Amino acid sequence: MQDKNTYYLGIDIGGSHFAMGVVNADTMSLLTGTVERFPVDSGLSALPVLNQLIRAIKQTITNFQKPIKGIGISVPGPFDYEQGVSYIFGLNKFDSLYGVNIKLFLWSHLQDTLESIEQIAFLNDADSFVLGETYSNNLHSGKVLGVTLGTGIGSGFVVDGKVVTNSDDIPEDGNIYNLPFKGKRVEDWISTQWFLDTFFKTFGESVDNVKQIADRAETSEKARDIFEQYGQHLGEVMCSLSGSFKPDALVIGGSISKSYHLFNNAFETCFATPKNIRITKGTANAAIVGAVIHLTIKQNKLSTKRKTEQYVMPMRADESRKDEGYTVYPSFEIATGTVSMGVENLVDELPKEGCILIDGYMGAYWEEFMGQLTAALQKRNVEHVTYDMASAYKDVESIEKMVEPFLGGDDPVFGKIYSGNLKDFFDNQKLNSIQPMEGILNVFYGPGAALSGQKGTIIYIDVPKNEIQFRSRAGQVANLGNVMVEDNKQQYKRMYFIDWQVLNKHKQQLLKDIDFVVDGQFGSDITWCDGDTLRKGLQEMASHAFRPRPWFSPGIWGGDWMKERFGELAQDVPNYAWSFELIAPENGIVISKNGVRLEVSFDFLMFHDNQAILGEAASIFGTEFPIRFDYLDTVNGQNLSLQCHPTVAYMRENFGHTFTQDETYYILDAEPGAKVYLGFNEGVQKEEFRNALEQSHSEAKPMPVEDYVQTFEAKKHDLFLIPNGTVHCSGIGNLVLEISSTPYIFTFKMYDWMRMDLDGKPRPLNIKRGVENLNMECQGDKVQAEYISKPEVLQSGDDWKMIKLPTHPKHFYEIHRYELDSEMTVSTNGQCHILNLVEGTKINVMANGRSMDVHYAETFVVPAAAGSYTIKNLGTGTAKVVQSNVKPEISKTGL
Repeated sequence: MQDKNTYYLGIDIGGSHFAMGVVNADTMSLLTGTVERFPVDSGLSALPVLNQLIRAIKQTITNFQKPIKGIGISVPGPFDYEQGVSYIFGLNKFDSLYGVNIKLFLWSHLQDTLESIEQIAFLNDADSFVLGETYSNNLHSGKVLGVTLGTGIGSGFVVDGKVVTNSDDIPEDGNIYNLPFKGKRVEDWISTQWFLDTFFKTFGESVDNVKQIADRAETSEKARDIFEQYGQHLGEVMCSLSGSFKPDALVIGGSISKSYHLFNNAFETCFATPKNIRITKGTANAAIVGAVIHLTIKQNKLSTKRKTEQYVMPMRADESRKDEGYTVYPSFEIATGTVSMGVENLVDELPKEGCILIDGYMGAYWEEFMGQLTAALQKRNVEHVTYDMASAYKDVESIEKMVEPFLGGDDPVFGKIYSGNLKDFFDNQKLNSIQPMEGILNVFYGPGAALSGQKGTIIYIDVPKNEIQFRSRAGQVANLGNVMVEDNKQQYKRMYFIDWQVLNKHKQQLLKDIDFVVDGQFGSDITWCDGDTLRKGLQEMASHAFRPRPWFSPGIWGGDWMKERFGELAQDVPNYAWSFELIAPENGIVISKNGVRLEVSFDFLMFHDNQAILGEAASIFGTEFPIRFDYLDTVNGQNLSLQCHPTVAYMRENFGHTFTQDETYYILDAEPGAKVYLGFNEGVQKEEFRNALEQSHSEAKPMPVEDYVQTFEAKKHDLFLIPNGTVHCSGIGNLVLEISSTPYIFTFKMYDWMRMDLDGKPRPLNIKRGVENLNMECQGDKVQAEYISKPEVLQSGDDWKMIKLPTHPKHFYEIHRYELDSEMTVSTNGQCHILNLVEGTKINVMANGRSMDVHYAETFVVPAAAGSYTIKNLGTGTAKVVQSNVKPEISKTGL
């Protein structure tokens, strides 16, 4: 008869043994006769210890002779239980495992037994014990507080059958050993060492262990008194914890619990009312069951890996829709090298011993990638050990203190650019504690792997910024230093001002040394190329026209113009408010070969050859790309917030950026009646405007915006000038092509039409900052005269025109529009050109001998190194192309 039960393997890792047994998941009970203890020498180097663990697991499974559905492991700390990485060091046991990802090692060696790496889970040994006792004593509902008494004191808190480590009524991480008690720590009074020291003080002689004292206590009152002191200490501690946690039951385990009869009276009299106290029949057995319970709970939890309705970029280009208009996934087909797919193919290119340093950006699915990599290595019989760089981070408290001055305090949006480097996040002592082995393959992985101090093959995993944000919203991303910030807006602030800054510096330093680059956006698969292919591809792109990959985001005011016209966009979204056409810090560029795509961040291009891209402007902007193009869509949407942007001085002092967010609104399309809010009515005073804003906010009442701010009809091809300090917003019915300087989050919202954001929470206002930066001279007739561009024809031919759209003196960039019926040639004049086809169906751009088709509303770049380019109109009617570049005089005079 077929056995329909489900079985799991449970393991309890101790300092001298591995205890393991099979658990029936239907009854959550340990099967009689399956428990076995395997001795281990915890002083050996990493690989021998891990191999002993593998042999013990395989022997237990072989003896059982039935399939198992997963492995739950109880292990002492310090340990990263989620990732399966040991942080144990300096405890004279398992020191060689410091930084080793045990989970990956088990997965790579047990693929004939397990279906996925998610079938392995780790839990603290004390938590495992308490959880196991909770189930075996039928305490599934209510609260259970448990301790393990041995060398030290372990603790665990369980609520309704689940381990709790973070709650207001328990100590941090559920640990009590370090709590203050009688002028010292709890563990100074409740430990094996306390017993040994107290016995010596009492008897003037030494013993080796607590059992010897327990044997003496059976006949000696003085020895018995030592246990009663111990019981009183334990009782006082657990009574104090019970006052806040209010457990329904107490469970006690560990080797010293075997002597409970010697201290029970002293312990129990500490409680005013009797407690439901359970003494374990076997600590290791309970831990084995508890580890399996924890695994089953994890497997039952649904985990969303990315929170968005938008698609991941397809790995291969779809040639069938080549002429179907705007493409969301443009790519640059490289002339030399290969773009490959799959981890298996990558592993064939890697060394079989020495070191591999897998560096990369935050937000990568590290466990998924490393699971595939280690499995492929094992398949090739490559002996290897993996080390997680997160094990060498400074402690969270130190990191928090380090970055605090750059996080803007309680400001919900703004901080200041962090001035340090990625190495600031690492503890050199911890780095030096990682002990790579000779004669095998040592794999270091995680952001900063190249800082490990090891030499070897460098693999870099890049992840697009939009994808990082989708994963962040799903709770899949930790900030640098393993700092978990649950609010994704606060996490974004930390990423923008801290994490991305140091990761970008690190990426720039690594670029020339990268041996392989991996596109980490695809989840269960990858594309990759070697470093030379990437660098040659970047060089090729730096002298030809190309399109960055845009990405799109919904917003409370968003419309449906893009949603209806851009066929590759997901439709199951409320709207699209923004298209990041080219916002260099967040956009990517895609290279391809034979249609296989690989995306890296736009800054790779700048780090490789900023001079070729920016030309004369490189002397001013360095590796920062200065100009951005993006769409703001309010067609059938709502007004944007009433806002302004910081002055240059304010930007530098408060946020650490060298230049500010000077904008223009180019109206690519507009509905009848659409308008733009811009500048003040004549005579408006700053104090009057501030009072109106604050009264609206405090009383939650609408503000009569048009009593203070002018409105102008918005028509196709109008250009509204919005230098810093200008009060403005787009009204309903516009598709705005925002042509601006690159900074893009520094919007001071002063009035937001009394609405909530898409998450149901109020959008943060910045009235004080906004008012401080307002340009009150932008009012009355001056707005029409100086803040709405007046087109001028600069050059013309038989069927083409070059029209200047003058910008404000504060703008460091200029804007032109090319209008052509057939074709025209344009010189870059030593500047990078950013362009968009704002009217017409299709054009062809020929730059430096290479041709590229551009469809309506697509944004593209012609680097300065291209020299010149020819635009051909491939559609009917006149094509109109808007173009922007840094003003030539800025390159000479500076900002």
